[in-house]
Amino acid sequence: MSKLRRFRVDSLEAAAVGAVITLPETEAKHARVLRLQPGEAVELFDAQGRCAEGSIEPGEPLVVRIRTVRAPREEGRGTVTVAVAWPKGKRAGVLVEKCSELGVNCILPTRFARSIVSKDEESEGISRLRRIAAEAAKQCGRGDVPEIGSEKAFEQVLSSAAKNTLCVLLDPRAGESLATVLERDWHAGMSLLLIVGPEGGFTAEEMHAADRAGVVRARMAETVLRVETAALAACAIAACAKL
Repeated sequence: MSKLRRFRVDSLEAAAVGAVITLPETEAKHARVLRLQPGEAVELFDAQGRCAEGSIEPGEPLVVRIRTVRAPREEGRGTVTVAVAWPKGKRAGVLVEKCSELGVNCILPTRFARSIVSKDEESEGISRLRRIAAEAAKQCGRGDVPEIGSEKAFEQVLSSAAKNTLCVLLDPRAGESLATVLERDWHAGMSLLLIVGPEGGFTAEEMHAADRAGVVRARMAETVLRVETAALAACAIAACAKL
């Protein structure tokens, strides 16, 4: 059976079998480009992880009649957030795209003492990265879309971490590997916060602040990794730990 074409809609909260859902204009445009015909089966999803299957109805605007609805899949271990120093140029787009494919729930731009790139909330750069995240989620078959949060200072990230969250700082000099830490400390129902610093490294003050906040340090490789490489490696390890 061929893979169903997927389209994002605003919400499937009230979707029921037999109901019709109007495709947003951007998604309707995509459907027209694909030349989908009435009766053709498609899949819908929203940002909350709900999914539904249905078929294209004839006429305009393009609507889908629902056949089946699926609730968000329950996860044993909780959400994954990556607090990361933004890399330069196109590397940020690669980071967002691949983190989305690996199932990260939130990508949080974080300002460290040695950060080089800053992302203003209203910048076109952030808007573009959010579009990349949505498209990557759609293409890889996710039922939700990762959030790209507003930029925060490192101290704010530490102070705002939710309860029941395992916070791990990636440090190439740490005594334990990330895989070991996650296997031992990441339990069902707990969220995970991965902290990826700038390529200039953390300052001594930042390391002391993390220690005071109870953040665990973990390493991933014998070499020092670039920002996006470290983030993606950590996310891949976390994705395997959730299986």
